[in-house]
Amino acid sequence: MKIISSSGKGNFKLIKNDDEVCELVYTNWFLEKAKAVLNGNNIEIKPKNIWTSKVDIFKNKSQIGDITFNLKGHMVIRLEKENGKEFNYLLKNKAKWKLRFEVFNESEAHQFSLNSVNKWTKLNYDYDVEMADYNSEFEIEELLIYCGYAANLYLAIISAV
Repeated sequence: MKIISSSGKGNFKLIKNDDEVCELVYTNWFLEKAKAVLNGNNIEIKPKNIWTSKVDIFKNKSQIGDITFNLKGHMVIRLEKENGKEFNYLLKNKAKWKLRFEVFNESEAHQFSLNSVNKWTKLNYDYDVEMADYNSEFEIEELLIYCGYAANLYLAIISAV
């Protein structure tokens, strides 16, 4: 699987076996609002405040989670199933020069990695998805949408510092 940048605004496509699964489109780049349709579900991601310190995740107009920073500078993706059970995923940048985000579940088991495949001449980021031991209540495609958004948010925040 791959995450391929589709515009300078941060939009990206999720690609599986050379087929487009879905596209995340920023509806308002300055406010970091984004939308996608995956398997007939409308996903919307939008910041809770102007500092983007917390971002809410909606699925079919119901809030199902959020994305925040923890004190170690990692992105925390919190998701909730219909039954109220909560799941937390940690997105960590594990590389110095070339981006490599690793995703861990709440048991600290490595789920997958997003490996940057960009050349220095390209301003957008594309990622190859390297699977580890993925074991989740959520479809990998859905979690990849949230991780792609979180990676973009991470880059926007660290570049502003």
